[in-house]
Amino acid sequence: MKVLIVATNRERSPFPVAPLGALCVAGAAAGAGHDVDVLDMSFARLPRRRLRAALARGAYDVVGFSIRNHDNGLYVRHESYLDGVRRLAEEVQRRTNVPLVLGGSGFSMSPRGWLRRLGAPYGVVAEGERPFLALLERLESGAPINGVPGVLRRGQAQPDPEPVREPDLDTIPRPAHDQCDYRRYLARGGFVGIQTKRGCALNCIYCTYPALEGRVYRLRAPESVADEIEHVQRAIGAKAFFFTDSVFNVPREQALAVCRELARRRLTVRWMAYCNPIGFDRELALAMTEAGCIGVEFGCDGATDKMLAALGKGFTTADIRACLDATAHADLPAAVHLLFGGPGETIKDIQETQEFLDSCARPNAVFASFGIRVYEGTPLAKLARSEGVIAPDADLFEPAYYLSETLGKNPLRALDAIARRRPEWSTPTDWTGLILPIAQSLTNRFGVRPQWRDARNYGKYMRW
Repeated sequence: MKVLIVATNRERSPFPVAPLGALCVAGAAAGAGHDVDVLDMSFARLPRRRLRAALARGAYDVVGFSIRNHDNGLYVRHESYLDGVRRLAEEVQRRTNVPLVLGGSGFSMSPRGWLRRLGAPYGVVAEGERPFLALLERLESGAPINGVPGVLRRGQAQPDPEPVREPDLDTIPRPAHDQCDYRRYLARGGFVGIQTKRGCALNCIYCTYPALEGRVYRLRAPESVADEIEHVQRAIGAKAFFFTDSVFNVPREQALAVCRELARRRLTVRWMAYCNPIGFDRELALAMTEAGCIGVEFGCDGATDKMLAALGKGFTTADIRACLDATAHADLPAAVHLLFGGPGETIKDIQETQEFLDSCARPNAVFASFGIRVYEGTPLAKLARSEGVIAPDADLFEPAYYLSETLGKNPLRALDAIARRRPEWSTPTDWTGLILPIAQSLTNRFGVRPQWRDARNYGKYMRW
């Protein structure tokens, strides 16, 4: 079959993210013998016109949409992506009679909501390689679509299908990297995305990764990871990569094995990753640096033992201290992400968070987010309903946020005042203002990675 996969994501802050999920499904479909094109909307000035032109040229049998996110996830100045995707869906429905198939991580968190709002007949939940191929086979043969594992039909009365998990990630075709214009991403601060595994066994109360990828880690062979990086390097000369695992360093032995393989091959790569303080020590930090790592982002979310327990993080402040010591010892740039507003949090907890981080090896940047997005199926959704934060029948396709009442009447102002005390701290007020986006654009254009490495005083000129 002739297939068009549209990567619908157009968000470019803090840098544009290449559509790895769409490329994974495209690679699988091409490997099965289908004729596949990827249409990436990230840099399209006129998305609908570009889609119209592709549909007019292609004579496609199926169109798939890869939906990365519902929205920007910000409590302050929330922005939904629904309308942009809806306009693209209307173009497909107006100009063709072919099936529209929805998928991607954003779709998979509210699949019925997306199908209903866009009027699409089919959706692929979570990992898309095998379900999408099975759907194509049924569509090509004219067989009934009922009961295809991982595929949801609009109006289907049965429960959502169980996600299909790839048991051996090294047996599926590589992502269709050749279908992505990585040069545009690399020139704007982006990276080539690579997975070393799928799955997440951690228990953060708000997180969607366990639902999307399962709780069992499925590891790629380190040789396979290095082979993919070498393949992309030979094809386009890329040197900047990002390991897109939920957490790169868990399991720790997998991370060490990947680092050792990259170092053994002496690949001239610069890469970054999201990490967890659990087990992040000097040995790992040095191994990452030797393998080409130029920056690590820790999803700490809190930095008091009270809030780490409330958020289900599974580590303590002692682990945070150790991981920041390790990055400082290895001269490895580090950023800390904080997520304020969790159950029982107070302004005093925020102040104690800053005091604790001051007592550690100082990270290059601290990103202090505010208000926790509530997604269906997470422990936070259950807690929010039990506390009356959201209605029992709330449709969480529409944005809902958890924000502790014990933070007081104007917690954002209080958070901003605390953040202004430290040059490396920033808050949503900075991210949605003028200074930080301009700084991001400049650092991206000059190829600075990580872009937060030397940035300071994000909100220096902001005054209430």
